Amino acid sequence: MDAETALYANPALNPEALVPVFPGPAALFDENGAVLLANRAAEPLLDALAADKLVALAAALDASLADGLPRQEKADLPGLRGGTALQVTLLPHGNPVGRLLLLGRDTTLERNLLQALMQSRQLFRDLVACSTDFAWETKPDGRFGFVSPRGALGFTAREFEGRRPDDFALPDAPETPRPSIWPFDAQQPQDAVEVFLRRKDGSIGCFEVSCVAVRDSQGAHGGTRGVARDVTEARERLEALRRAHKTLNTLANTDGLTGLLNRRAFLDELDKRLARHFRNRLTGTLIYFDLDNFKRVNDVRGHQAGDEVLKAVAEVARKTLRVVDLASRIGGDEFLLWLEETGRDSATSIATRLMEAAAEINKQWGVEGFPLGFSIGAVFARLDKPENAEALVARADAAMYVAKKGGKGRTHIAEDIVEDGQA
Repeated sequence: MDAETALYANPALNPEALVPVFPGPAALFDENGAVLLANRAAEPLLDALAADKLVALAAALDASLADGLPRQEKADLPGLRGGTALQVTLLPHGNPVGRLLLLGRDTTLERNLLQALMQSRQLFRDLVACSTDFAWETKPDGRFGFVSPRGALGFTAREFEGRRPDDFALPDAPETPRPSIWPFDAQQPQDAVEVFLRRKDGSIGCFEVSCVAVRDSQGAHGGTRGVARDVTEARERLEALRRAHKTLNTLANTDGLTGLLNRRAFLDELDKRLARHFRNRLTGTLIYFDLDNFKRVNDVRGHQAGDEVLKAVAEVARKTLRVVDLASRIGGDEFLLWLEETGRDSATSIATRLMEAAAEINKQWGVEGFPLGFSIGAVFARLDKPENAEALVARADAAMYVAKKGGKGRTHIAEDIVEDGQA
């Protein structure tokens, strides 16, 4: 029983003794409403009453003096940071009523906390209402208990009621993988988990879902709540940028006609390979070849036929080499092949296969009296000292011209360089 109730229930208690020691505002009035006694805490309240700033409290005070009934009233005193909030109890004393005791309790903290809670809730409601993301909460049985007022996936919020998140999920597939932890029933916080959901119109959307688990007072799992953001368009834009970047990278590094590496890309990669080969003492072969009598094809059959020949040569290179090898059209009818970790036997074998392919190309595209063929030069990476790609290509070019001078359709394989540039 609090002090106010105890006093009213026991008329023998002395109001005059209570007023000075009461922790909050306290005052004693006579039957005419005049102040008989008040503590210091009551001064602001009495000043506000005298200035007619607390009309409701003044009316309640008069009513209690008239009918002898206790009353409670709220009073807000002006001041800094929203002023002071009081819960005022009016207790008539005596029979007939001769005096009235006013006791006040400071409820400012309670009021401020309540206002902050209300503002926080309103802030949450406003943010959820205007957000393009959708907030959600599942109940302990895993079904949706709340979805943003706007709804999601083309469904209204009401259409989500009682449905399970799995109702909107897609079967696991490489193009729409399901995360290892399904965020809609996760029991640990998850951040930006990518999930694919089916919209009402049947289309597929990609969403980033963040969530936290809901726990009851005993710590048991009571559901999950979180926010889902539609990132479908952003993901599509990113994929388009990746494809565009890949295309640009391909265009920058490949020959537009044959699809083989262009000269710059080939030399850049070859420099890396040569450094690794020298460091690890590995052999490697560079083959340089061009087409004999190619100009006759262009002159007699036309440049379109010449382009077809070059594409056929590129296809031969692709089929002849391994995945780890490199092939390039460095210009005109000149080609380079890098054979990773190979020596003389491999160079001889590849040259033989190129010559066999050249014979087949000649059958289709050659001009009578001027057979299409390859002049091939092959050299090996130096192991006695470092050598860059340009220097190795220059040696291979020289080897190819040795073959050409000996008669078209020939191969010249240079001697291995063992030490100090000597064979």
